[in-house]
Amino acid sequence: MATDSKNEGGTPKAIAAIGVATELDTAQWKHAQGPIWDAFRRDTVIVRPLGEDDEDLGLRSLPDLGAEVNGVKGAIFVPGEFGSDLPTVFSVYLDHVPDDRVLRDIDRYEPLVTQALAVVEYCAGEEQVAQQMLQMTQYRRVIEQAKGLVMGAIGADAPAAFAALARASQHFNIRLRTLAVALVEHVGRQDAEHPDDPELIVRPTPAERETAARIWAALTTSAILEQG
Repeated sequence: MATDSKNEGGTPKAIAAIGVATELDTAQWKHAQGPIWDAFRRDTVIVRPLGEDDEDLGLRSLPDLGAEVNGVKGAIFVPGEFGSDLPTVFSVYLDHVPDDRVLRDIDRYEPLVTQALAVVEYCAGEEQVAQQMLQMTQYRRVIEQAKGLVMGAIGADAPAAFAALARASQHFNIRLRTLAVALVEHVGRQDAEHPDDPELIVRPTPAERETAARIWAALTTSAILEQG
């Protein structure tokens, strides 16, 4: 499921959806509430469990939903990794609590969705938008570099490293790609890879760079303590 806000009135709409996402995403957009809106507005990865007594997803209270929520035990919402003028959210609803395997699969398939949307936009005559999407996929390489840093620091595999970055993005309310850029530039002491279009360049704020530095210090300190 991917969504954008490039339609009448700027209201988000569904580009494509299957299964329960057809109802769950539509209801959240209609009522402007729910975790898909959190991911859309904050541009951070949202990972949520949902149990019988857990209203964390904020779905059961939506008036248009009933049986559709039954069986949903968790969900993950990943903001699109391309230009802020065309924000997207990739949503996945699960019949179990999200784990590292699910995050690994999303980490693999979300870039494919981005590239597929770029092809659709190009075929529709939106060459500039398609080019922006493809340029912003460069930040996937920066995210991969950040994952590699986390893997080396704590001895984790790729899925666990991506899960750690996703949780940090959500906890500190920082875009995933922005956190990755800040982390890579903090450790490497040089600029990360960026798109050619100046308007698409991600520039972390001083506060975001400080957060990345604190995260790196925490990762490396915990690794040293474990080795000791």
